[in-house]
Amino acid sequence: MTSHCSPSSKLWISALLVIIIISILTAFAYTNSDNAIKSAAKMGMKTTAGVMATQINASELVGLEPGDELSAEYLAVAHKLRSMRSMNDYILNAYILKVNPDNTITFLVDDLYPADPQGSAKIGEVSTAPDSLEILGALSGPTASKEPYTTKYGSFISAYAPIDTSASDSGGNTYAVLAIDITAQDYMDYTSQGGLIILTGIISMILAVGAILYFGTKCGRDNDKKG
Repeated sequence: MTSHCSPSSKLWISALLVIIIISILTAFAYTNSDNAIKSAAKMGMKTTAGVMATQINASELVGLEPGDELSAEYLAVAHKLRSMRSMNDYILNAYILKVNPDNTITFLVDDLYPADPQGSAKIGEVSTAPDSLEILGALSGPTASKEPYTTKYGSFISAYAPIDTSASDSGGNTYAVLAIDITAQDYMDYTSQGGLIILTGIISMILAVGAILYFGTKCGRDNDKKG
């Protein structure tokens, strides 16, 4: 009787094909899952920033100048930001940015001041976040960082939303931009849930290749005995 068992070279080719197929399927599943989780996280951040922005009246910001950090007006807005931020344990910082006529972006109110004077930005400090396009985009509606970034204050991912001169209707103009920060680590921890897919793919490859080699080798030994 002629044996139908594959020779050794075919075993390795089969194993390689299995690795390639499972790798492609795993990468496809991971990418889709990763993108979906990141999109959901950013959408949640943008929604939160948008709601918070509606609670800030632009009239509370008018007239704030460098050196006014201890003024009653500044402290009142900072307190309001802290109160809203405290409702979400993931938000590390909430602050307000001003887009100037020359498109430079400066800080207006930082809710970490005066509790953390070293870790907070003062009025007029220029933002060094690489999110300038997202911040400019937030003059029209909520936006979020494309990826986590790093400044002298740490590594974050942020969301932005417009503070209009009229929160009650669409007739107002954007006066400033409210921003919220989440640590890059928290963001990565949340969006890395797709790691289970990769682990499953690796285990599947090990089991499939192991099975091919085991049964192929066994088949070869059986043929030798019959021979």
